[in-house]
Amino acid sequence: MPTAEIPATRKEEGLWLLERLVPGEGVNNVPGVALRVAGRLDRAVLQEAVTQLVRRYDALRTVFHAGDTRLTKSVLASFPIRLEGSEGTDVDAALRELITRPFTLDGSPLLRVGLYHGPEHDSVGVAVHHLIFDGTSMSIFLEELAAAYDAVLAGDLPDAGPPVPLWPESEPKPESLAFWREHLRDFGSGGPGLWCGGQESAQPTLRGEQLVRPFSAAAEDVVTALQKELRAPDVVVLLAAYYLLLHAHGAGDDLAVGFPVNVRSQQAQRAIGYHVNIVPLRVRIDPAETFRAFSRRVRDLFFEAIAHADVPMDVLLPEVERAGSSWRTTMFRHVFNYLPFGGRAATSIGGAPAEVVEIDPGHSKFDLEFVILPSAGESRVKAVYGAEVLDRGEVELLLERYDALLVAAASAPDRPLRELDGWGATDHAVLDAPRRPAGTDTVLTAIARHVSENPGAPAIVTDDGTTSYRDLWRAAAAVTTLLADAGTGRGDVVAVTAPRGPELAAAILGSWLAGATVTTDASAAKVVLGTEEISYAVTVAVDPDAAAVSPDSRALPGVTHRELADSVRPVSVGSRPVLWLSAAVPELLLALTNGVPLVVAPDAARTDGHLLAGLLTRHDVGVVHATPLVWARVAEQLGEAMGGRTALIGAEPAPGPLVQTLRALEADVHTVFSARGRWVLADGVPVPGLGADVVAPDGRRLPLRVRGELKLGTATGVLAHWRPDGTLHVHGPLDRQLTSGGTRVDLATVEDALTAHTDVAAAAVTSRPGAADLVAVVQAPDKPQLAADLARHAETVLPPRARPAWYLRVDALPETAAHEVDRAAVAELAATAGPPPEAPAEAAPDATTGAVVAMFAELLKRADVTPDTNFFAGGGHSLLAAQLVQRIQKQTGVRLKLSAAFAHPTPAALAELITGSAR
Repeated sequence: MPTAEIPATRKEEGLWLLERLVPGEGVNNVPGVALRVAGRLDRAVLQEAVTQLVRRYDALRTVFHAGDTRLTKSVLASFPIRLEGSEGTDVDAALRELITRPFTLDGSPLLRVGLYHGPEHDSVGVAVHHLIFDGTSMSIFLEELAAAYDAVLAGDLPDAGPPVPLWPESEPKPESLAFWREHLRDFGSGGPGLWCGGQESAQPTLRGEQLVRPFSAAAEDVVTALQKELRAPDVVVLLAAYYLLLHAHGAGDDLAVGFPVNVRSQQAQRAIGYHVNIVPLRVRIDPAETFRAFSRRVRDLFFEAIAHADVPMDVLLPEVERAGSSWRTTMFRHVFNYLPFGGRAATSIGGAPAEVVEIDPGHSKFDLEFVILPSAGESRVKAVYGAEVLDRGEVELLLERYDALLVAAASAPDRPLRELDGWGATDHAVLDAPRRPAGTDTVLTAIARHVSENPGAPAIVTDDGTTSYRDLWRAAAAVTTLLADAGTGRGDVVAVTAPRGPELAAAILGSWLAGATVTTDASAAKVVLGTEEISYAVTVAVDPDAAAVSPDSRALPGVTHRELADSVRPVSVGSRPVLWLSAAVPELLLALTNGVPLVVAPDAARTDGHLLAGLLTRHDVGVVHATPLVWARVAEQLGEAMGGRTALIGAEPAPGPLVQTLRALEADVHTVFSARGRWVLADGVPVPGLGADVVAPDGRRLPLRVRGELKLGTATGVLAHWRPDGTLHVHGPLDRQLTSGGTRVDLATVEDALTAHTDVAAAAVTSRPGAADLVAVVQAPDKPQLAADLARHAETVLPPRARPAWYLRVDALPETAAHEVDRAAVAELAATAGPPPEAPAEAAPDATTGAVVAMFAELLKRADVTPDTNFFAGGGHSLLAAQLVQRIQKQTGVRLKLSAAFAHPTPAALAELITGSAR
């Protein structure tokens, strides 16, 4: 007789919540396995063996019913599990389909077994839902299946084994609850994420991948040695190193790692079922502590946690303060697992040897999980990771550093943690390689060569005429004489304020030839050169000596002549002209040091793409440098005129949509990054002679693909990371990287996402003063529903915390004199932004908002709920969120996904969603 339906446990409900978060994805399918048998199995015998096991174990006949508001379970008296599979199929593909196909919680079996005949071996696949299984259950099931097959094959009577009822887990002990409450006191769930990986996706998918790496021989040896020296089991040593790995990658000084514990009693070791609790092992890391002392603390915590592991994580969720509405903001994002004997040992079935092969179900509930697979032959570590957050290359580097960190800790267990070398071999090979040496030339000597070799060649081209290299050099010499007459000497500062043209070029070169430092800041200068001060009447009988200017003297404030020359060397020019579109010195030098003409563009070309296209075609310009803001304004109007030319994007990180647009015009797109008036990176490569590092807040050099502050001799206030090829990726200013509710928000990424909308030419995003809300200032047409359209677009491409709450349309983004986005002006606009006007039909009815407010108040047990109260900041968690969407459906008839509670965490936002869904 089947048992009566009973409510699911809190732990089982936790799994159900994940099903509701990503319905139809098989997220709770246990990592499946296949028995790869060196022989041919009898299908009828295997079918009978499976039938016996299902008849014997109540857990295998347990089914679940998911209603609108609750989950229940019951044990059926019997049901058939028919073998799947056929001959002649693609075995690997069939096994993957068997393992990844979702189960339905409608009373259907939660176990599938398939037999597939391959050309060289047979494969038995086992797929099962986590509600009735865990890793230990899989080992038991495979052993029992092989034994049952052998028995049936030998003609033994069925049902030889005793029945195995469900093993009921006991309620958490009061002392265990007290332990965890104290352990998690004042622990916030919104801690920093790792300094590697990307921004979360717009909607959670729990898509995951895995990677297995064997421990190096050195790492295996040191783990054994550390066990003895520290008097700690290997799992503790390995766990301690995992903490340090996470800490070194930005996880913070107070972090928790989940550790799965088998909670079966001694009498229930052969019980099949979901009998694992993942306990949150919280540690505080002091970089001054030694590895020896830290490992002992981890050892003590580990054994205490095991002794109190009878409390499921889902019971502990309300004990932890939530910092935001990200579904990932739980007690931990990282898990450490240890499977004795390397997981599941090989076995035999029907007298034939069988290898146990694990099949990745393609999901991960956590950002990163390290699974240790020890064995006498070769121990391995398997990394299971959320593919929304990390990619394979990043995880490969993490595994390599984990191995290196173990070796470093063993070599110096009494050295402070901050001094341990946690870099892998790849990090050292790339980042410790010799950098390109500085040059010995200056821009002046390079230009002087072109003056000597081709004096009549055009140097500066304007609408009024052309200045040759000879005439430009003579004009520069005249400026030198002018400055000498004014008493200007070496090391003095000269401000140049002339507009772009031959006068400005001559003033800059002449000032340098006089040994002066050039600036645009008149307040800091001894002499100010404007157009009226520059004279061409002086006849110079002797050319100035460019070689007399020391490469190590200052050309610009904080920049030497050597450094200035090195800054333009990496950019390829060819023989075609360079366009002078802004007042940037590098554009001037890029042309003159390569002996090509510099075409002066009118100011209007920065906003009129048709005018710019005409210039490019008329002068056959080869290189154009502009800021992202300028490129965004003109790119769509350039058309075919940009084809075959080099587009340099400078000043700020290049938005992805802009790069795609320019490449679609068949431009050769490159990026340059400036500091102190010179280019310091070309396509992410530091210019010759420049020492570049990416550093952590404590000054540590960071390895490949880990974000930190870019250091170019001194701090820059810019976030960057090293790519595996030794180039740098610049994210932008540090103050444009936010952490909101445990979610990293890169404002440049938000801007890229908005710019991908067809109506948006450019976007600037900032946070509201004194609040976490984001405001987007967009350059777009004036359309009535623009804000609503952009909000809907943001929901499809950005995670909840990265979606702007306000949209402000402008005809053009404010810009600085350097033609970059004026962030200060954007912040002023954001401070004035208010809610967009809404037509009455679009407003959420008061009754709906009031009803949701009442639901919040009841579930949160708070009397101060308003339409703007954040459900999670007010004490809510995923279990309560599930109840919330259930109540909404019951009262309004509108069925929402669980993810809607995370994406719209206030009564006002949910009410608007409900109203829109009901129309």
